[in-house]
Amino acid sequence: MLEARQAIEYAARQLGFSGLGVAPAHANQGSILENWLADGKHADMQWMERHLPARLNPELVLPGVRSIIMLTYEYPRTDARTAAGAIARYAQGQDYHKLLADKLADLDETLQWYGGTQRCFSDSGPVSERFFAALAGLGWIGRNGLLIRPGKGSYCFLASILTTLELPTDTPMPNRCGNCHRCEQACPTAALHNGCCDARKCLSFWTIEAKSPTPQDIQQAQENRLYGCDTCQEVCPWNRPQEEVYIDPHLLMPAPLAKLSTQQLAQMPEADFQAIFSGSPIRRIGVAHLRRNAAGLSQSEPSL
Repeated sequence: MLEARQAIEYAARQLGFSGLGVAPAHANQGSILENWLADGKHADMQWMERHLPARLNPELVLPGVRSIIMLTYEYPRTDARTAAGAIARYAQGQDYHKLLADKLADLDETLQWYGGTQRCFSDSGPVSERFFAALAGLGWIGRNGLLIRPGKGSYCFLASILTTLELPTDTPMPNRCGNCHRCEQACPTAALHNGCCDARKCLSFWTIEAKSPTPQDIQQAQENRLYGCDTCQEVCPWNRPQEEVYIDPHLLMPAPLAKLSTQQLAQMPEADFQAIFSGSPIRRIGVAHLRRNAAGLSQSEPSL
């Protein structure tokens, strides 16, 4: 199936994907994820427990699956906010789920031409994407738990295509974090340890996923973070400028959002929230959660 592999690589480049690798679907994933869940490090994200069997066995997601195609898609490397309140780079523009889903549908059609049956996901299905991305030779899992790529770093989305085609696979690369522990040392809540993130401490979890009130110690550590946290990426030496990469304009922050003060966000009416964040991943947390995140930050800003 070399011809199919070459065809999908060409199509992926035309659609703006920055990397592609292929991993065998039935590779042994070990017990890291199971241990992480058993330790309760997923906090209250119970859906991760429910989807565990499918994550460990892609056959439950797509019967007859043979290969898993992993793709990377770049997102901005700087925070475009000019007002206080940092927003994680991945969430500054339009929702990547929809953006990548349309591109994956085009790749699905390419593989169908070669007789394949596929299921495609962009952080939206029961697939151990980082595990398979590393297995597919796209990079290695760093101490911050993210995929790190030589020359490009970790600022990228991952997308996966499960296919019944047996495609040529790639060779994993060695972990090159060496003796560097900067991400662990810089984490504001000490949530990182040996490549695993404890969501119970993670600021991204508390500013995005959490439904319960934010604990006081977490709130203090939040500092200027409005949505998510990129600290472990900001300090990573592999994220220093190395290769020029293309950033999809759809992922850039719109000017109105860049200028909104945290006071304005903390008092934002529902209608304004829906209008400003209609195509943004931030929309899914709801206006009440955004107000809560912004309220603590706005106290340090000058009056409007």
